[in-house]
Amino acid sequence: MMDKRLTLIQQIFSELDGVSIEIPFSSDLEFNIVGKIKVQIESMEEYLSFDVKIYPEYPLKRLDNESITFSNTEYLLYGHVMGDGSICRHTSHQIDLKKKVEIDVNSLKRWIWKYYLNKDNDNHYEHLILQPKEFKEKHFSFLFTEVDYVFNKNQFGFFEYSQINNGLYYEKVIFNHVIQEFRDPSSKKVAECKWSSAVKQLPNKNIGIYVFLDNPPARMGKFIINNWADLESLVSKDVFTFLYDVQKSNLKLKGNPIPFLIGYRISDTEIHWEVAILEIGKFPIESYKEDKVWKGGFIDEIITWGITKNCSYDYFFGRGKLSEKITKSKILIIGIGAIGSMVATTFARCGCTSIDVVDHDIKEPENVCRSEYSFLTGICNKPDDLSNELFSISPFIEVGIIDVKMFHVDTKVSQGLTNTTHDLQRRLLHYDIIIDCSTDNDLLYILSKLELNRYITLSITNNAKELVCSVEPSSYNWVMNQYENVLENDLEDNHNPTGCWSPTFKASYNDINTLVQFAIKHINRKMSDNSKSLRNFVLKTNDEDIFSIKLDEF
Repeated sequence: MMDKRLTLIQQIFSELDGVSIEIPFSSDLEFNIVGKIKVQIESMEEYLSFDVKIYPEYPLKRLDNESITFSNTEYLLYGHVMGDGSICRHTSHQIDLKKKVEIDVNSLKRWIWKYYLNKDNDNHYEHLILQPKEFKEKHFSFLFTEVDYVFNKNQFGFFEYSQINNGLYYEKVIFNHVIQEFRDPSSKKVAECKWSSAVKQLPNKNIGIYVFLDNPPARMGKFIINNWADLESLVSKDVFTFLYDVQKSNLKLKGNPIPFLIGYRISDTEIHWEVAILEIGKFPIESYKEDKVWKGGFIDEIITWGITKNCSYDYFFGRGKLSEKITKSKILIIGIGAIGSMVATTFARCGCTSIDVVDHDIKEPENVCRSEYSFLTGICNKPDDLSNELFSISPFIEVGIIDVKMFHVDTKVSQGLTNTTHDLQRRLLHYDIIIDCSTDNDLLYILSKLELNRYITLSITNNAKELVCSVEPSSYNWVMNQYENVLENDLEDNHNPTGCWSPTFKASYNDINTLVQFAIKHINRKMSDNSKSLRNFVLKTNDEDIFSIKLDEF
């Protein structure tokens, strides 16, 4: 079987236009097919040579990677060439072996034309190519954000970081951390990362060291340097003195790792940090005397690079977020049961940074199946539990918990009193958006009488047949009319738990979330378009044949 596949691949390559086999294909000990080809440069007599390696999965992918490589370390200076000389390509799916070889060779020819002949440079920035290494069988990562500070060439000092959850990076343990702030050599704070207050308050802070360079620590413009000796020309002599003093004052921690951040500018407004892991007691530096003066330098030793990620807001939500009319709003969510908790977590994942919540209820185990709570947190107040969930989702969100007793007094107990009503309205005007998911008709009646910036109510009928959303002032009468005269809300077919509890509507997490996400999509679409006004609407489901949702606006 292997011989047949090898013969077929040899034949396919031999029949390709502009391609010749320089070294015949053979099979290695890992059942890969290897060989060497020459590809003619278009309209020229010149040829480029490439080592070819075809993995057993071919023509299918190898996990997320192409299962055929074309490589030559002589082309490292050109764009889209990896450190091992392999050409970086992404081609289309094809299960036919012959057609797949043709597709891949054509993509190689396109690389030759674009990057070898025309020497194109891509407009978007590409990070330096590096391969993370383990320090004593463990990986280390450091997450950072932008800072409101301009670092100078050869500026150095300490930085503070906090450890978050450990995990697995492929088959090795990885220790994950967030960078908190930067300090000068005397430990005075000079800048801090733009995390939420919850992230800034993480305990067990540790200290690392950093230096900021004028140029990236790169070779050939795209590969990170791999030897400490290559860094020597990029830093000032003061850096060696600083490293020497740090190690000398921490010898009691000999053998422990300490992160060394190396920063550099990648645009006029953005900097990036790489991290090398040093071992206390074995810093890659040496001291020597020259003309009766002590000097320092880096030694010839391989750098153990760790992992860094820029987690600034625009990167974190770069793959998609809601309209800024929502994300930049101060939001209050009233009632964080099934609907409210889904709205809150969706907003957190979609870029909102300021959410206050209020609810009088307790989260119990039976709430978990259809809301955004976790079983392992046990029985606790819903606002406390949900705020922790939101903190775990977004490192930029600020969550406030409103005193439910005060809210209840200010709305129901004091309703009708002129001064109190005016004071309540004044305090609620602090919010750009109020989303009422409490399904509390009494509260709806009271808040509908106030002049608020934007008051939205969300509720669903039994079995999640419909979702009702009011977005207009004085919407109490409209909502009540929908439930009492328009919609068929079966109040007999409720879930009745054991014991003296109030019955609740029937619906699964999937039922509720389908409607909630549809509603948020519609609200976001209307709010992002200045030419469209957001109006009251009802979502109606139909699952008699093919499930569908109909939106009716009023």
